[in-house]
Amino acid sequence: MAVVLEPNYSRCQIRLQTGVDEDGDPILVSRTYGRIRPATSHQDVYEVFTALMGLQNYAVYAIRRLEDGELINQE
Repeated sequence: MAVVLEPNYSRCQIRLQTGVDEDGDPILVSRTYGRIRPATSHQDVYEVFTALMGLQNYAVYAIRRLEDGELINQE
């Protein structure tokens, strides 16, 4: 009895640093972009979002790929 993950579309979450607070800690905002095909390589996702984020003014704090799917019991 094996359970497998049938991948669905994934999302990319970008965390941007918009400034610092009075304690010197970063102020972060998140932007999420969806409907990324599961077959898209991590390298391609990284390169595309790095290029897109280069068009805006805030520093990129983190790029995350959030994968979604359905667990299926294969008997």
